[in-house]
Amino acid sequence: MMALRGAGAGALLFRALFRHPTCSSAVVVSYNVLLPVEESLGLMLLPETRLHAPVLGGFSSCLGFRGFAAAAEVKKNNAAAAADVVPRPSMPRLSSNGILGRRFYKKAHVKPAEDGSSGWYVVLLDNRVLKTPAKKPLKVPNAALAHAVAAEWEWQDSSGIRPFTMPLMKLAATSIDQMPSDRDRVVESLLKYFHTDSLCLRANDMDPLAEKQVKIWDPLLDWFKSEIGVRPLVTSSIFGTTQPPEVLDAVEKAVRQCSDWQLAAVDWLAGTARSLIVALAIARGRLGIEEAIEIIRLEEDHQACIYVEDWGYVEGGHDIDEADIRVKIASCSVFLRLL
Repeated sequence: MMALRGAGAGALLFRALFRHPTCSSAVVVSYNVLLPVEESLGLMLLPETRLHAPVLGGFSSCLGFRGFAAAAEVKKNNAAAAADVVPRPSMPRLSSNGILGRRFYKKAHVKPAEDGSSGWYVVLLDNRVLKTPAKKPLKVPNAALAHAVAAEWEWQDSSGIRPFTMPLMKLAATSIDQMPSDRDRVVESLLKYFHTDSLCLRANDMDPLAEKQVKIWDPLLDWFKSEIGVRPLVTSSIFGTTQPPEVLDAVEKAVRQCSDWQLAAVDWLAGTARSLIVALAIARGRLGIEEAIEIIRLEEDHQACIYVEDWGYVEGGHDIDEADIRVKIASCSVFLRLL
């Protein structure tokens, strides 16, 4: 191993920590984090580099790195509030390539729930009932959704289980584990960000994009008014807008009408689309997958028409963004249709 010290080691360590799969956005700088980094880099950081505050201190404020004393203080401050926090399910640790572990079952299939829940089904891996991250049986409202989740597990090959290829499983587990306890928090969060709904923030009238927004977005706002009973305010101001109380009350009523299962999908859709209006339109059958993607990507596609001729289409950038949105919108749409 090569030994490094000083600021050069700190810069290399920063890049390694930022990229290394064992680190999250907020980590405690300790040997448990540094040793795997050393091994992956094939070098040895000298002790004074490992614990040298000036080397790491410059990165701490922007990335959330904390030293040992600060970590102890955070732990102390959080101990009092720990009893009031609803414990969240812990996910199994993934490898650096997103694989959970090798496939351990031969067949995924479904059967009716045996707890007296009429019409509900469970998913089985061989003869064992599939569990959520919170160790609850994955019990879904109907056979169609159960078969769809089972198909995601059946698709996994012998090289490993890839959770990122199972969006329906994720939505079902979220509906069971988190929505019953987090429902009010999710609704409040959706209402908080409704003031910055992307369909309500428009380009300046002199911008060619504004005409496209009126043509493509306004029909959806017209539907929203007929469906929900109010039309949200739109603005081209850089400071945004504040929706009036009557609009927020109507939107809250519409969101709270969703079941836990529907709300899990609406929450994911709103985050992906940056729009609760689009999320509700998909949930209520107003938008299909392709039309929703066109609405969501209107601004990106407009910019692409301007700049792609000069800069080109960025492979590994534009195409991945489009594919990611398509998967999220399609999976949520299918999930809602199967409920």
